[in-house]
Amino acid sequence: MALWSLFKDLHAGSTTWGLQVRIVRIYKQTYANSSNAGTMEMVLHDETVWDRIHASMYLDVYEKFKEHLVEGGLCRITHVMVKDNDWKGKTTANNQRLQLFRLSKVFEFKSDTFPTVMHDLKDFNELIIPKKNAPYQLIDVIGRVTSYLQPTKLHALNKRIMEFKIVDSMAPLLIAVCGMNIFDYLYPVLEHNINKACIVLIKFGRVCDYRGELRFQNTYHVTQIIVNGEDDVFLQFRNRMEIEDGGGCNKLMFSEYEQEIYVLFSQKMAQFRDLKELNAMQNVSNFWAEATIIDIETKTDYWYLSCKNCAKKIYDDGNIKKCWTCNEQSFSFTYRYKIIVSVLDHTGTSTFLLWNREAAAIIGKSASEMRGLNVDGSKEGDKMVEDALLDKKILFEVRKQTNRNNSNKNYFIVTRIVLNEDILEIYRKNLITDNESTTGVTSEMGLELTVVTSKNKDDKGKGIYLEDEDQYINEKGNADEDKQMALYEENPESDDADGAKSPQTSSESAADVQIKPRRVSDATTDATYMLKKKRIKKEK
Repeated sequence: MALWSLFKDLHAGSTTWGLQVRIVRIYKQTYANSSNAGTMEMVLHDETVWDRIHASMYLDVYEKFKEHLVEGGLCRITHVMVKDNDWKGKTTANNQRLQLFRLSKVFEFKSDTFPTVMHDLKDFNELIIPKKNAPYQLIDVIGRVTSYLQPTKLHALNKRIMEFKIVDSMAPLLIAVCGMNIFDYLYPVLEHNINKACIVLIKFGRVCDYRGELRFQNTYHVTQIIVNGEDDVFLQFRNRMEIEDGGGCNKLMFSEYEQEIYVLFSQKMAQFRDLKELNAMQNVSNFWAEATIIDIETKTDYWYLSCKNCAKKIYDDGNIKKCWTCNEQSFSFTYRYKIIVSVLDHTGTSTFLLWNREAAAIIGKSASEMRGLNVDGSKEGDKMVEDALLDKKILFEVRKQTNRNNSNKNYFIVTRIVLNEDILEIYRKNLITDNESTTGVTSEMGLELTVVTSKNKDDKGKGIYLEDEDQYINEKGNADEDKQMALYEENPESDDADGAKSPQTSSESAADVQIKPRRVSDATTDATYMLKKKRIKKEK
């Protein structure tokens, strides 16, 4: 046997292999969010240039050799175990991988003839969406950034993602998504070079499916991003694309998800309804309604155990976990949100169902993270879910569905939500514009106009206005429960001592008409009363 072997000659029948390799990538793979546990991972290539293999070692083994293991450097490795590369996410196309152990030896060496191939670039038109549940290989791409988005929060409050678009000479567009440690490096660089051409090399990224469209994203911890590097690969790309130093990238305000909603609102193509109108409809699809979450009907049952591959609920009898959709025993599962909430607007109440994406966007943490807080009988996760949802006023897009188990119980499924303040501002401007041209009491979008006269303009005896409720209660100081609840028992339609009519029945001139905070309807008063009563008892 030759002193130094090539990767193609390796097999699992021996551990006495000797290898001469260049280190393409070396990184630390941590587990359970702990920097003290994990492994060191490497991607290596041999003298055949394009033949790569993945290698792993535990941290105590790495400590023995770390001064010899440098990215881009050469080393000789002896005594390694050869294993099957059965990982789902692969850094190489090799069907084998290496494991360094306590008998392994690592030495540096120098050579002017050993090849250097640090990148395995793919053209955009070669990229295809991998089949569901199939293994995938991480790849390298290079492109020019044409635009990028403001970062957005992803589940946990301390994690953010950012989308950016890149082009190459073979395909017009690729949307890439970066998060976690990549974001901290990339976003400041793009901000600093906004007026310059930014060439981005993404190493070991993943092609994935996002609603039927191809996306390219980083994979924690292996992905590496380099901007405007000095390697030959950057020079070759600039020459191929004929890129000069000028011409920067655009900073976008909205993601594609938000851009669709922005167009709907700005072109006034969205259909808005209040809850009373929605409840009266038999079929609802793609209607928008603004409402406040006042209660959670599912209580502590906020989540369900789902298959990571298809997101469907998995069967769990305590012994096995099986996904009937994928038709296989599931060893890869996670928790997802399914939350039924009661919502309120000025016309009444209704019931909405929040699935995982929308619930996570509102709460700010994933279902798995929140459920993990409920340990040793603690209800901290439940309380944080309630605090994040209750009293939150949100613009929802909904469709209607009848509960299959109970045809008498109807709820609306939330398909999209708006949290972006710039989009909400467009929505509010549309409300004001539409109501200025409305002569009736209720506009097409559900905003109530109230006639206010100088006689009753500042009169607080006419009932409770929705915008004044919390302030009115706070002004009572330490009033007992009965006094606080009495606020909601006033008759909003009663006349004042002068015999003046309530604003709804006043007949003043059009010049005295102005938009005033809406008077709370009976349905709203009852729902708000019960909510406040429940919270006061809870605080006690």
